[in-house]
Amino acid sequence: MEKRKNPEKDLRKQSGLFFQIGLLAAMMLAVSAFEYRAVKIEPTVDDLDGSGIDELPIIPITFPDPPPKPPKPILAKPVEVPNDEELEEEPDLQVDPQIWEDFEPEIEPEPLPEEKAPEFHDYVEQMPSPDGGYEAFYKFIGKNMKYPSKARKLGIEGKVFVQFIIDENGKITDVKTIKGAGAGLDEEAERVLSAAPNWIPGRQGGRKVKVRMVIPITFQLNN
Repeated sequence: MEKRKNPEKDLRKQSGLFFQIGLLAAMMLAVSAFEYRAVKIEPTVDDLDGSGIDELPIIPITFPDPPPKPPKPILAKPVEVPNDEELEEEPDLQVDPQIWEDFEPEIEPEPLPEEKAPEFHDYVEQMPSPDGGYEAFYKFIGKNMKYPSKARKLGIEGKVFVQFIIDENGKITDVKTIKGAGAGLDEEAERVLSAAPNWIPGRQGGRKVKVRMVIPITFQLNN
């Protein structure tokens, strides 16, 4: 009696073989897929038919001709002058010495500018001083000074700077106020100073000269 083969057993035996075949096929497919991704298809020159590409014009390159060389300078031959030529005789010039002796140019010498002495000095070797001293001079000023009524009513006090010139004779001239206090004080200071006695004149280089002076005169009310 023959033994029957169980088909399920045969399938189980062959299942391992099928598994290996399937695994091998899957691996081959995976490798072929990687190779397919890595391949990059680029068109070749043969694939381009050249249609649509304009041909660029060929521009010839030209070079200018080199400049011509400058001509060599032509040296002129020196011309020789013979020494045996006869020179014309020089004219005999005669000058009458009497003409030069009698001629005298009329040249008038220009007058030298006169050195003008200064009108006055500010500082000299010997400065002027009041005759009798400054104490006597200020005593005269205080005695003859009258306080202006306007300044007295307004209660104005101040110092007046008066400029004047002592001339060669010691006289007080050109009296004027250079810094005043107003209210009639300036005019009163000028009036009294113009009436003051003469001074001893200043000296420069041993001679009397004009000297400019400035003195202050103070006006003060007595309370």
